[in-house]
Amino acid sequence: MAQYQIDNIAAPIDFQEDNIVKRTLQNAKNLLMCHMGEVPYDRLRGLDSRVYDLPVNELRTRLIPELDRVMMWEPDVEVVDAEATILPDGGGLYIKVIIDIDIDEDAEEV
Repeated sequence: MAQYQIDNIAAPIDFQEDNIVKRTLQNAKNLLMCHMGEVPYDRLRGLDSRVYDLPVNELRTRLIPELDRVMMWEPDVEVVDAEATILPDGGGLYIKVIIDIDIDEDAEEV
């Protein structure tokens, strides 16, 4: 398994991406960017926005279990580590996640 880093900083999605690993990375980042309740008919998908209101120490202990729950929608991704930092000047919360992607790039797609 290869490790990659994603974060919650908005980036454009490449809808023409052919590489399965890059598509999986985009999917994982999209899941990280979603907030629970904003996907119609799938209200549990996305990050529970209540984590943004937690004290930093409690946030750090609850972040990885919450990210594990969010990444259930991308079965090839496993959360390895995560950290959250409060951005200065009220810039919000920066979340950096280290993930493993269990995909063999050399295998033929069916």
